Amino acid sequence: MKPTLLCLALACVSSLASAQALWRDVPAGSTPAEVSQRIAEARPADPATLAQTPQALLEVPRVEIAGGEFAVRFLFENERLQSVVLRADTDSPATARALAQRIYTSLRSRYGLELSSTSRGAGPPSLDMDRRWQFRRTTVRLQVVDGNSVLLTYGVQPDRRSGAL
Repeated sequence: MKPTLLCLALACVSSLASAQALWRDVPAGSTPAEVSQRIAEARPADPATLAQTPQALLEVPRVEIAGGEFAVRFLFENERLQSVVLRADTDSPATARALAQRIYTSLRSRYGLELSSTSRGAGPPSLDMDRRWQFRRTTVRLQVVDGNSVLLTYGVQPDRRSGAL
């Protein structure tokens, strides 16, 4: 009896440990109801947002992070959470770069060195930034786009196929 209980307990713990946490520890694959339960300020998305693919069924209009105001969209496929996109539109490229740098510092301390960066290299200096991290089975991407916008995306890492090259 004890070995059976021990195996059951280990199976439960391992399934919890492998859950893919996205933003604010909301697990990937959560339903809209589960996300709403974990994130009290999440509300149904604006009708214009609902028309976009993948669907953002829920949103948080304003969250302050690192001194910037972000809108948060929870993107679902088949009623299952696939990614969370945070967007801050700033008034200038300098403000966007400063905000992205503060977030970068925080992400780097949490996830370590990034996997890739289009802002590194010998090319001409760019106002855009694109940094990526992988943590367990979650991808994190920090971007400065269009000069004035900072995007932070938490997503599901695609499954690896054993036979793929």
